[in-house]
Amino acid sequence: MKKGLRTPAMARFTFGAGNARKLLRLPLYALGAIATLVVPRSPRLWVFGSGIGVGEGALPLYRAARERLDDTRLVWLATTDAELAEARALGLDASLKSGWRGFALTLRAQVVVVTHGFGDVNRFATRGGFVVQLWHGVPLKRLHLDSPATLRISGIPDHRLVRGLVARAYRFAGHGIRLFPVASELVAARISSAFGVPRDRIVVTGDPRDDALVVPGPPVLDAGGARTILYAPTWRDGDPDPATPTAEQWHVVASWLEARDAVLYVRAHPLGAGDYAAGPARSDRVRMLGTDRVRDVNAVLPEIDVLLTDYSSIAFDFALLGRPIVFLAADLEQYAKRRGLYDSYREFSGGQYATGWKGALELLGAALDGDPAALRHSAWLRDEYVDVSGPATGRVLDEILARTRGGSRVPAELRPRPVVTVESATGSTLRLLVSGTVGAARLEGRRARVDGILSPSPAGTIAEFALLGDRWGSAGLALPSGGYRLQLGTREGWTSRTSTVTTGALEHDLFRATVGEGAGGVVVTVAAPLADDERGAAAQKRLERDYRRSRPVPEDAVFLESFYGQSASCNPLGIDRALEAARPTTTRYWSVVDGSIAVPDGAVRLVEGSRAWWQARAAARALVVNDWLRKRYRRRPHQKVLQTWHGTMLKKLALDRNVGFRTRVAVKRERDRWDALLAQNPYSAEIFRSAYAMRGPIWQEGYPRNDVLHDPSRAALVRAAIGIPPDARVVLYAPTWRDDRTEMVDFVDLAAFARDLDQGHVVLARGHSRTLAHGQDLLGQNLIDVTSYPDMADLLLVADVLVTDYSSVMFDYAGTGRPIVFFTPDLAHYSTDLRGFYFDLLASAPGPVVSTREELRDAILAAAGGQPEYASRAAAWRERFTPLDDGDAGRRVVERMLAEGWLPSVVE
Repeated sequence: MKKGLRTPAMARFTFGAGNARKLLRLPLYALGAIATLVVPRSPRLWVFGSGIGVGEGALPLYRAARERLDDTRLVWLATTDAELAEARALGLDASLKSGWRGFALTLRAQVVVVTHGFGDVNRFATRGGFVVQLWHGVPLKRLHLDSPATLRISGIPDHRLVRGLVARAYRFAGHGIRLFPVASELVAARISSAFGVPRDRIVVTGDPRDDALVVPGPPVLDAGGARTILYAPTWRDGDPDPATPTAEQWHVVASWLEARDAVLYVRAHPLGAGDYAAGPARSDRVRMLGTDRVRDVNAVLPEIDVLLTDYSSIAFDFALLGRPIVFLAADLEQYAKRRGLYDSYREFSGGQYATGWKGALELLGAALDGDPAALRHSAWLRDEYVDVSGPATGRVLDEILARTRGGSRVPAELRPRPVVTVESATGSTLRLLVSGTVGAARLEGRRARVDGILSPSPAGTIAEFALLGDRWGSAGLALPSGGYRLQLGTREGWTSRTSTVTTGALEHDLFRATVGEGAGGVVVTVAAPLADDERGAAAQKRLERDYRRSRPVPEDAVFLESFYGQSASCNPLGIDRALEAARPTTTRYWSVVDGSIAVPDGAVRLVEGSRAWWQARAAARALVVNDWLRKRYRRRPHQKVLQTWHGTMLKKLALDRNVGFRTRVAVKRERDRWDALLAQNPYSAEIFRSAYAMRGPIWQEGYPRNDVLHDPSRAALVRAAIGIPPDARVVLYAPTWRDDRTEMVDFVDLAAFARDLDQGHVVLARGHSRTLAHGQDLLGQNLIDVTSYPDMADLLLVADVLVTDYSSVMFDYAGTGRPIVFFTPDLAHYSTDLRGFYFDLLASAPGPVVSTREELRDAILAAAGGQPEYASRAAAWRERFTPLDDGDAGRRVVERMLAEGWLPSVVE
């Protein structure tokens, strides 16, 4: 057997199973608690344990205590006979934690040191002890009370009452922790939230487990002069690592390692599962680094040149060495959705992460070559998440002794952080005073950022931020609602960490902004401009009650809403333009989520939830929407509702899907609110009859949203608003959303893809409206994220080639006669498991259907030739799907509304 090939049997654990076992052990917990009330604890006895065996921060703390406490017995409590033998071989006084002896030792010990949980020692005897929780890393993934994934019980339905019971148990356990050392104030806030530990029990000392990085031990690895890479994926609640290479990928990895003269060490999480044996079997340059070789992985980090990980806290440890880190996130969306992350993964990874091994090898190559961006990001991780330097074990021991024996301690010297004060908040401008000198400042959110204007002050630097600005060619708009972190540019790079901050608020007609502290720094929270009596669930319930009871005077007005108020766009916008031309005296109300949404000239902006919004919804003669009205709508006798929908369908919808009883009831209830449904073509009309069991009229007039595609003069305005170079060839990447994801799909690294395309191309990345609130704008050379651009039709107008998957934009764009490329890596999964199709895309697609990065690039470059091989299919699509998209659909819809008496013939 090759050296390092053997992998030990990993412990299997899931939160659900662990919680179930705790529930079954309640009688034992009760008996143990009774025993702690009658058995006194000895100040001369400490016990230690760790979830990984003899290691983590508990081991250096044991050794430090042994050097200083001659009068105290220190006992390591082992889980297995093998661990017991290992502890004794290291010279530790050790005993098994289970059984009467482990119970008695834990019961009598004054100080109980753990790294994972109370189960590191005898869990039934910890009550009343001075429990020191060293934990095992800086948290990126959400823990305990902060994550629904940890609040489940195997065999019991996932119900809020169950989660509440488990949460209560976690809080009870958290109050049993008497000291929780952490690496920074930022981490302290997360720990307090996740464990329910009182803040005064959390102290910034640094992590004892990281002392191995400060004072390295003797070499352990056997790379023979080759460069070293460590792959250390995190634990997935008992599931296997989805990035485990296939046989073909192992071949590619082995060849790459040979060419680079590198060795890849694979360290599966101690509680993880994954079969990596094929790697070492393929090549001597792939070696397992299991706990049989190295118990504590931090001990070998000084021998590693580059770290490869996904969401593991090992990234923060490795950052202390100032060496590059590469991120491989094969299941980012699913993992973040299931477990939850404290930080945006884009921020955690520096925006450079791979989703597969091909991309990971490219990033690893750059890192081995000394990529300065990777080095800067590693330094940023260190500075953002670690407030102290130097050995931490002594500081932790001092803190324990000070709290148990009244000894003295020297507080850790924290890295200096800028102090931020709200100097003024008036009109639409926020002025912050930052102590010291900074070279730049910005407020950064998911979909927007604001650069600050700096000026010197006797007390430091004034950073002035205008919270109104231009967005996509529209002036005077608020920032989209959400949180904006203050980023400060210093000589060492960008940082968001500040030591103190004063709070403040800014009221404006278009927004409401508050300044506070969050995630270790200043966060400016922008919200919709609702009045005090309009904000909150109670206020909205009261306004809704008034709305339902009101008897409004009918108004010559149309209430328009697109994508739940996230934009003024799509078919309602096309109808708005035609309505303005035909009925200039009719009021056009636009329902929007906040002041960041531009509305057409002459229209009235109504922020959802405001008193005026509720009133207009009741008084308007007609409502024009492109999605569901939602449950709060009540029809009035004078009102008509036009449901325009938002696309011809390839994927199945509504009742045509395999949905449950409640969904079927909801679909039919929504359908009954519509007086007419707009269809783009006869094909859509037929499907609407089935999908919504539509009994009312379906108007086949074409799509008003596509009228702008017949106005070429608008293209120059759109290109200027987006910032597209005059001669650039535009590739629009517009995938649809996924039922099992919240963000735009990441089957290709768009930043790298756009960079690698031939010069002269610009990639516009357009996420679906359902991903708008969840994702974060992509940044890169020749890449512009246009997810927040108001109207998709404008993007279709300027695109030279469309890349999509299953989105209805394929039908709209077909009318332009320009080339389409279908990028469908998950075709089988999407068509079979997620949605299902109304017809076979492969058989009739008017463009190539590709599934790999290389095929996509070749298809885009070939599209410049016009795709003559798909000419007949493209013509068939235009005839079938866009026969009525002639630039006049909006006018026809408005004329039909007037002809059927939806609006008064004269102003009443």
